Amino acid sequence: MLKFTDDNMSERLAEVEISKEGETYLARIILPSGDVVTLENDDFEEVLEQIANDLQERFPS
Repeated sequence: MLKFTDDNMSERLAEVEISKEGETYLARIILPSGDVVTLENDDFEEVLEQIANDLQERFPS
C-alpha cells in the first residue's frame, strides 16, 4: 500500500493498493473522504500512469 501526503507530511491525500487478478492489474485509490476509485489495466506501467493522472487531476501542484 502506498500513502501519499502533502509536502508537510501532515495531510493524507490518498492510499493506493495494487493487486493482480489473472492478467489484470487492479488499483484502488482510497481518498480521505472514504471514496474509492478503482482502476484496471492489463499493463502494469499503464495502471501506474492511470494512478498518477488521477492523483494529478485531484491534487494539482
